[in-house]
Amino acid sequence: MEFEEFVKAAFVKMIYEVIEADGEIHPGELATLNKLKVGIGFDDAFLERAKLLDHDNALVTLYNIPHEQKKALAEILDEVAISDGAIHKKEMDLIIETFINIGLGEETE
Repeated sequence: MEFEEFVKAAFVKMIYEVIEADGEIHPGELATLNKLKVGIGFDDAFLERAKLLDHDNALVTLYNIPHEQKKALAEILDEVAISDGAIHKKEMDLIIETFINIGLGEETE
């Protein structure tokens, strides 16, 4: 799936927040991140810029994307959360909060 640059930046911001949510960056999470770099199409410099995005601005961007892209984000965040072998409560809380804030589940298909 192709994403506009500002949407890609919001995705990457949220991905990295999930990685950092439990206070540890695990090798499995980094491996998943590296796989996503290829799949989504970003590099380390883009990642560093995306990390600087304001959390709330990223959520506004994600709220306004099509349902299909929201579903793609949901799958990616779930994949990142389980990539270290367990889903930490802080990761799950962040993912649920993100889904609520971007309106995932409110749409009718």
